[in-house]
Order: sequence, then C-alpha cells, then structure tokens
Amino acid sequence: MRISLRLGLILAIAAILLSTLSVSAVLTYWHAMHKVEVELQSTLSAAQRTIRVALQDIEGSPSESRQVGRLVRTFDASRHVRVELKASDGTTLQSSTPAPVQSGMPSWFYRALAPRELTARVDWPSGTRLQQHILVTADPRNEAGEVWSDVRLHLTTILLFCLLTLAILSALLGYALSPFARFLEAFERTGHGAVGEQLPVSGPLELQSLATGFNRMSALLADTQEKNRKLDAQLEAVQEEERASLARDLHDEVGPLLFSIDVDATTIRDLAEKKSEPKFTERALSIQDAVSQVKEQVRSILWQLRPGLVLDLGLANALENMLAPLKARHPHVQFTLDAPRKTSQPQIDIALLAIVREAVLNALKHGKPKHIAIRIGPLTGETIEAVVSNDGGARTTALNAGSLGVISMQERTKLLGGHLSIVDNREKTGVEVRVSIPLKGPGGGAAPVAPSTQTLQ
Repeated sequence: MRISLRLGLILAIAAILLSTLSVSAVLTYWHAMHKVEVELQSTLSAAQRTIRVALQDIEGSPSESRQVGRLVRTFDASRHVRVELKASDGTTLQSSTPAPVQSGMPSWFYRALAPRELTARVDWPSGTRLQQHILVTADPRNEAGEVWSDVRLHLTTILLFCLLTLAILSALLGYALSPFARFLEAFERTGHGAVGEQLPVSGPLELQSLATGFNRMSALLADTQEKNRKLDAQLEAVQEEERASLARDLHDEVGPLLFSIDVDATTIRDLAEKKSEPKFTERALSIQDAVSQVKEQVRSILWQLRPGLVLDLGLANALENMLAPLKARHPHVQFTLDAPRKTSQPQIDIALLAIVREAVLNALKHGKPKHIAIRIGPLTGETIEAVVSNDGGARTTALNAGSLGVISMQERTKLLGGHLSIVDNREKTGVEVRVSIPLKGPGGGAAPVAPSTQTLQ
C-alpha cells in the first residue's frame, strides 16, 4: 500500500511515542511494586518495635490484659497494618480495625501489584502470666491505592504529552511538506506539456535548491520546445519549397508534353476521319482519353504538392477547385462549402486547405457519406475555426489510429498554435473534424477575415 510522506512520518513518530509510553508503563509498574514492598516492610518493622516497647512497659502490671487490649486498639484506623491478639491455640481474641480502603483502584491493578503476604509474630516477654501472642499483618490495599493514584497521574501525563507532541508534529510536518504539493502539481502540469513554468525560490535551503533545479529544467524544456517548433517550421518551409519546385517541374515540363500529345492525337483523329480509317480514329480517341486521365492525375498531384496556389486563387476558390474532382468521382455525395475568400494570412490559408482536403478524403475513405459540410469562419475576434462534418457512419476510432493523414493535420495545426479535435457527430452519425487557429495580425492583434462565400451542390 502506498502512503504519503507525511502519513509515513506521522505513523513512525506515533510508533516511537507508543513505544515510549509502553516502556514508561513497565518502568512505572516495577517502581510501584518496589515502593509498595518497601513501604510495607518499613511499616511492619515499625509496628513490631512499637508493640515490643509497649509490652515491656506493661509487663508485670496488674491490668496486663486490659492494657494489651488497649494496645491493640491503638492500631485502629491504621492504613498499612492489622494487629491481632491471638490465644495459644490460634484463636483471635481481639483485632484492630483497619482504615477503609481508597476507592477507585481497579481490581486488576491490585492483583498485579499486591506483594506476598507479610506477617510478624510478637511474643510476650519472658515470665508473663498470659499465654498469648500478637500477630502483625501488613495490609497493602491502601498503599496500592496510593500507588494507583500516582501511576494514573503519571501515565495520564505521559499520554497527554504524547498526544500533544503527535498533534504538534503533525501540524509542523503539514506546514513543512506543503511546498511539495506545489512541486507535484508543477511536475504534473509539465508532464502534460505545460512547459516553462517557474516556481518561487523560497523556504528552506533544500527546497530552494529543488525549486532552482526545477526552474532550470522547465526553462530548458521550454527552450527546447521552442527550438523544435522553429525547426518544424523550417522543415515545413523546406518541404513546401521542394513541393513547389516539383509542382513547377510537373507543370512546366509535363504539361506542354501532354498538350502536344493531345494536339497530335486530335490531328491524327481528324485525318483518320477524312480517310475513313476507323481503326486510327479509335486509336486517336484512346490516346486523347489517356491524356485526359493523365492531366487529371497531374492536376491532383499539383494540388497536393502546391497548396500555395491559394495565394493566387484565394481560400474559397481553392477549396472549390479542390472539391471539383471529388464531386465528379462521387456524384452521390452532396458537398456544402461555407468559407471566406481569404484570411490575410497565407500560411493559415495553406494549412486550412490541406486540413480540409485530408478531412474530406478521410470521410470518403472511412465512411459512406451522403453529405459533407465544410464551414470556415471566425470563431472569435482572434480565432478562426474550420469544421468538416459528414453523415457517413464512420467513427473516431477509424481516424485516431495514428494514420499519416491525421498526424499531418495535427502537425499543421500545432505549428500555427491551434487545436484539432475529431469527435463523433451524434446527430448525423458521422465524424466531425474541428480545427481552431489563432489569428494574429502584424501588431499582434486579430487579423481581418474576408466575407464568406457559400457553395452548395
């Protein structure tokens, strides 16, 4: 079982205090036993001496018997001894009345503390006419009662001291360990990506050193994260440049060749029709059809390689051109587009075009939608939002499996400081891709967004 540091320390201290209380109780018990035995021995010896002296005084007196009785009664109300006048056959002739026993002492304590019975016999002096003797018995009950009062007070004091000590130490530990809660919270937030947090350097020297180390680590992580972000942006720029270069090569080199092939095929078809050569006409048509398909593929590749064309066309027009071939291949799907002409930030336009295209392709790939809705517009004065929803029956599990498309959308969103979420669209039993990207103008404020245009099919 895992316990907190504070609870562990409190339990350890409680164990030490309990051990101290137990040892104190044992030592107190031994001391009490010794005290009772010593006190009873002393009282018994004193009673013996008193009786012997008294018997010597009354020896030979005409009223020996009466004086002996008076001697026994002098021990009435004695707290520690009982005096009995015994006949030669052991019969008790007279006995003193002991003092009442102190109340409140538990019986178990008396049984544990009561020593062995102590008795002493005092015989008459030589030459006495009485065949009697006096028996003195030590009575430990009152002495045990006194010891019980002392023991109870002693142990109660120790117990209260232990409880008070435990309470004070618990409060002090709570106060001393409270800074660790801040450290745990800071580490938890850092573990979830909130880097750059700084803790106050205060408290004991050890905590100051710990806070300083954490602040250095957090600053290093923040610096590393910023460098990684810049590196990602640089890599994205290099990739964008490479894609643009490849797109230019395809457009400038492959495009004219395809155009020439198409022109030649048209010429061959016209000549074949004039000379009534159906085989050549069919072959020329086949070439033209192949050229048309290659053009479509090249156009698709160009859109993938160079989304920067939105700089010239605008976001809304670029989205319409991107959707055009998809509408042709999927005539049963209704596409709804609501998007601004531009956002005044080319990098955001490029990212939105790529994200929307990937979301639409995922909807067509993982579901069977009848309607795909695309909406792009200001969420707040400082944020633009893009939502791509469909009713194709696909679930988020189909899209969150670490596909390259989803990873690409996440990376593009992260580079711009935005947030992407993919959730089930319960109303349309499909999937909704939602992207929000902050708009930052040249001065740090919100950038303008051009009015929307809406296209329905």
